[in-house]
Amino acid sequence: MNTQQLGTVTEPLKEIFSELAVHTRGSDSIWLVGGSTGLLLQGVELDALPRDLDIYADRRDAEALHIALRQYATDDQTESETLIYRSILSHYEMNDVKVELVGAFEVRAMDSEYRVEAEYLARTHALAVSHGVGETVRLMPLAHELVFNVLRDRPDRYEAIARVCRVREPERHRLALNDLIARNRFSGELADRLRTLLDSKAMI
Repeated sequence: MNTQQLGTVTEPLKEIFSELAVHTRGSDSIWLVGGSTGLLLQGVELDALPRDLDIYADRRDAEALHIALRQYATDDQTESETLIYRSILSHYEMNDVKVELVGAFEVRAMDSEYRVEAEYLARTHALAVSHGVGETVRLMPLAHELVFNVLRDRPDRYEAIARVCRVREPERHRLALNDLIARNRFSGELADRLRTLLDSKAMI
Protein backbone atom coordinates (compact mmCIF):
# COMPACT_ATOMS: atom_id res chain seq x y z
CA MET A 1 0.00 0.00 0.00
CA ASN A 2 1.44 3.35 -1.05
CA THR A 3 0.70 6.57 0.80
CA GLN A 4 0.37 9.62 -1.41
CA GLN A 5 -0.95 13.14 -1.29
CA LEU A 6 -3.75 12.79 -3.78
CA GLY A 7 -6.97 14.76 -4.03
CA THR A 8 -7.93 17.23 -1.32
CA VAL A 9 -9.70 15.69 1.65
CA THR A 10 -12.39 18.16 2.70
CA GLU A 11 -13.07 18.91 6.35
CA PRO A 12 -16.35 16.90 6.41
CA LEU A 13 -14.51 13.91 4.93
CA LYS A 14 -11.68 14.27 7.45
CA GLU A 15 -14.25 14.14 10.23
CA ILE A 16 -15.91 11.04 8.77
CA PHE A 17 -12.60 9.25 8.16
CA SER A 18 -11.42 10.04 11.68
CA GLU A 19 -14.71 8.86 13.15
CA LEU A 20 -14.60 5.65 11.12
CA ALA A 21 -11.03 5.05 12.27
CA VAL A 22 -11.94 5.54 15.93
CA HIS A 23 -14.88 3.15 15.82
CA THR A 24 -13.34 0.45 13.61
CA ARG A 25 -9.82 0.34 15.00
CA GLY A 26 -10.85 -2.00 17.79
CA SER A 27 -12.38 -4.48 15.37
CA ASP A 28 -9.09 -4.69 13.45
CA SER A 29 -11.19 -4.79 10.28
CA ILE A 30 -9.96 -3.82 6.84
CA TRP A 31 -12.03 -1.45 4.74
CA LEU A 32 -11.42 0.72 1.71
CA VAL A 33 -13.15 3.80 0.32
CA GLY A 34 -14.54 3.39 -3.18
CA GLY A 35 -17.18 4.90 -5.42
CA SER A 36 -17.33 8.61 -6.22
CA THR A 37 -15.37 9.71 -3.16
CA GLY A 38 -12.54 7.30 -3.89
CA LEU A 39 -12.44 8.44 -7.51
CA LEU A 40 -12.31 12.13 -6.61
CA LEU A 41 -9.47 11.51 -4.16
CA GLN A 42 -7.52 9.86 -6.99
CA GLY A 43 -8.00 12.74 -9.38
CA VAL A 44 -10.85 11.38 -11.50
CA GLU A 45 -13.16 14.10 -12.80
CA LEU A 46 -16.85 13.49 -12.14
CA ASP A 47 -19.98 15.21 -13.37
CA ALA A 48 -21.42 15.48 -9.87
CA LEU A 49 -20.15 15.50 -6.30
CA PRO A 50 -20.61 12.32 -4.24
CA ARG A 51 -23.95 11.98 -2.47
CA ASP A 52 -22.66 9.40 0.01
CA LEU A 53 -19.57 7.49 1.09
CA ASP A 54 -19.05 3.90 -0.07
CA ILE A 55 -16.77 1.60 1.89
CA TYR A 56 -15.88 -1.98 0.91
CA ALA A 57 -14.87 -4.95 3.04
CA ASP A 58 -14.70 -8.73 2.89
CA ARG A 59 -17.52 -10.75 4.47
CA ARG A 60 -15.87 -11.35 7.85
CA ASP A 61 -14.78 -7.72 8.19
CA ALA A 62 -18.15 -6.37 7.04
CA GLU A 63 -19.88 -8.18 9.90
CA ALA A 64 -17.38 -6.82 12.44
CA LEU A 65 -17.64 -3.32 10.98
CA HIS A 66 -21.42 -3.37 11.26
CA ILE A 67 -21.16 -4.19 14.95
CA ALA A 68 -18.56 -1.43 15.43
CA LEU A 69 -20.77 1.14 13.66
CA ARG A 70 -24.15 -0.01 14.97
CA GLN A 71 -24.83 3.28 16.77
CA TYR A 72 -24.93 4.99 13.35
CA ALA A 73 -26.86 2.25 11.52
CA THR A 74 -30.06 3.15 9.69
CA ASP A 75 -30.90 -0.46 8.78
CA ASP A 76 -29.88 -4.05 9.42
CA GLN A 77 -27.12 -5.77 7.51
CA THR A 78 -28.73 -7.83 4.76
CA GLU A 79 -27.74 -10.14 1.94
CA SER A 80 -28.55 -8.41 -1.34
CA GLU A 81 -28.70 -10.01 -4.78
CA THR A 82 -29.78 -8.63 -8.16
CA LEU A 83 -29.31 -9.91 -11.70
CA ILE A 84 -25.69 -8.73 -11.70
CA TYR A 85 -24.73 -7.85 -8.09
CA ARG A 86 -24.34 -9.83 -4.89
CA SER A 87 -23.26 -8.28 -1.59
CA ILE A 88 -23.94 -7.72 2.09
CA LEU A 89 -25.34 -4.21 2.45
CA SER A 90 -25.83 -1.89 5.40
CA HIS A 91 -26.22 1.86 5.76
CA TYR A 92 -25.24 4.49 8.31
CA GLU A 93 -25.47 8.22 8.89
CA MET A 94 -22.43 9.93 10.35
CA ASN A 95 -22.26 13.71 10.74
CA ASP A 96 -25.07 14.08 8.21
CA VAL A 97 -23.16 11.98 5.66
CA LYS A 98 -24.77 8.78 4.36
CA VAL A 99 -22.35 5.83 4.47
CA GLU A 100 -22.91 2.54 2.63
CA LEU A 101 -20.94 -0.54 3.67
CA VAL A 102 -20.63 -3.09 0.87
CA GLY A 103 -19.39 -6.49 1.99
CA ALA A 104 -18.39 -9.52 -0.08
CA PHE A 105 -19.16 -7.69 -3.32
CA GLU A 106 -19.51 -9.71 -6.54
CA VAL A 107 -20.49 -8.69 -10.06
CA ARG A 108 -21.70 -11.05 -12.79
CA ALA A 109 -22.02 -9.49 -16.24
CA MET A 110 -20.62 -9.70 -19.78
CA ASP A 111 -20.03 -13.44 -19.41
CA SER A 112 -17.66 -12.66 -16.52
CA GLU A 113 -17.55 -12.92 -12.74
CA TYR A 114 -15.69 -10.40 -10.60
CA ARG A 115 -15.23 -10.80 -6.84
CA VAL A 116 -13.87 -7.94 -4.75
CA GLU A 117 -11.14 -9.05 -2.34
CA ALA A 118 -10.83 -6.02 -0.08
CA GLU A 119 -8.12 -7.38 2.22
CA TYR A 120 -6.03 -8.49 -0.75
CA LEU A 121 -6.45 -5.13 -2.50
CA ALA A 122 -5.49 -3.30 0.70
CA ARG A 123 -2.24 -5.28 0.86
CA THR A 124 -1.30 -5.10 -2.79
CA HIS A 125 -2.79 -2.31 -4.88
CA ALA A 126 -4.57 0.21 -2.64
CA LEU A 127 -3.34 3.76 -2.31
CA ALA A 128 -3.71 5.59 0.97
CA VAL A 129 -4.46 9.28 1.31
CA SER A 130 -3.54 11.33 4.36
CA HIS A 131 -6.36 13.06 6.20
CA GLY A 132 -4.61 14.08 9.41
CA VAL A 133 -1.39 13.74 11.36
CA GLY A 134 -0.48 10.07 11.09
CA GLU A 135 -3.93 9.25 9.73
CA THR A 136 -4.57 7.65 6.33
CA VAL A 137 -7.49 6.06 4.56
CA ARG A 138 -7.14 3.33 1.94
CA LEU A 139 -8.75 3.73 -1.48
CA MET A 140 -10.09 1.10 -3.84
CA PRO A 141 -7.57 0.83 -6.72
CA LEU A 142 -8.48 2.52 -9.97
CA ALA A 143 -8.10 -0.85 -11.70
CA HIS A 144 -11.03 -2.10 -9.62
CA GLU A 145 -13.08 0.99 -10.43
CA LEU A 146 -12.33 0.50 -14.13
CA VAL A 147 -13.48 -3.14 -14.04
CA PHE A 148 -16.60 -2.34 -12.03
CA ASN A 149 -17.71 0.51 -14.26
CA VAL A 150 -17.13 -1.40 -17.49
CA LEU A 151 -19.15 -4.30 -16.09
CA ARG A 152 -22.04 -1.97 -15.25
CA ASP A 153 -21.74 -0.14 -18.58
CA ARG A 154 -20.91 3.31 -17.22
CA PRO A 155 -18.73 4.92 -19.94
CA ASP A 156 -18.96 8.30 -18.21
CA ARG A 157 -17.06 6.72 -15.31
CA TYR A 158 -14.71 4.23 -16.96
CA GLU A 159 -13.52 6.67 -19.62
CA ALA A 160 -12.62 9.24 -16.95
CA ILE A 161 -10.90 6.55 -14.87
CA ALA A 162 -8.92 5.28 -17.88
CA ARG A 163 -7.70 8.79 -18.69
CA VAL A 164 -6.18 9.13 -15.23
CA CYS A 165 -4.68 5.63 -15.34
CA ARG A 166 -2.96 6.32 -18.66
CA VAL A 167 -1.17 9.45 -17.45
CA ARG A 168 -0.50 8.76 -13.77
CA GLU A 169 1.73 5.74 -13.07
CA PRO A 170 0.29 3.77 -16.01
CA GLU A 171 2.44 0.70 -15.35
CA ARG A 172 1.13 0.40 -11.80
CA HIS A 173 -2.45 0.44 -13.05
CA ARG A 174 -1.69 -2.09 -15.80
CA LEU A 175 -0.12 -4.46 -13.28
CA ALA A 176 -3.11 -4.12 -10.96
CA LEU A 177 -5.53 -4.75 -13.83
CA ASN A 178 -3.63 -7.84 -14.99
CA ASP A 179 -3.72 -9.13 -11.41
CA LEU A 180 -7.51 -8.68 -11.23
CA ILE A 181 -7.90 -10.42 -14.59
CA ALA A 182 -5.79 -13.35 -13.37
CA ARG A 183 -7.72 -13.68 -10.07
CA ASN A 184 -11.21 -13.57 -11.60
CA ARG A 185 -13.18 -15.13 -14.44
CA PHE A 186 -13.22 -12.57 -17.22
CA SER A 187 -14.22 -13.31 -20.78
CA GLY A 188 -11.51 -12.77 -23.36
CA GLU A 189 -13.56 -9.91 -24.81
CA LEU A 190 -13.79 -8.13 -21.45
CA ALA A 191 -10.09 -8.61 -20.68
CA ASP A 192 -9.13 -7.21 -24.08
CA ARG A 193 -11.46 -4.25 -23.67
CA LEU A 194 -10.03 -3.40 -20.25
CA ARG A 195 -6.43 -3.62 -21.45
CA THR A 196 -7.27 -1.46 -24.48
CA LEU A 197 -8.69 1.24 -22.20
CA LEU A 198 -5.31 1.47 -20.46
CA ASP A 199 -3.36 1.47 -23.71
CA SER A 200 -1.47 4.77 -24.05
CA LYS A 201 -2.59 4.92 -27.68
CA ALA A 202 -6.28 4.65 -26.77
CA MET A 203 -8.36 7.56 -27.99
CA ILE A 204 -11.28 8.22 -25.68
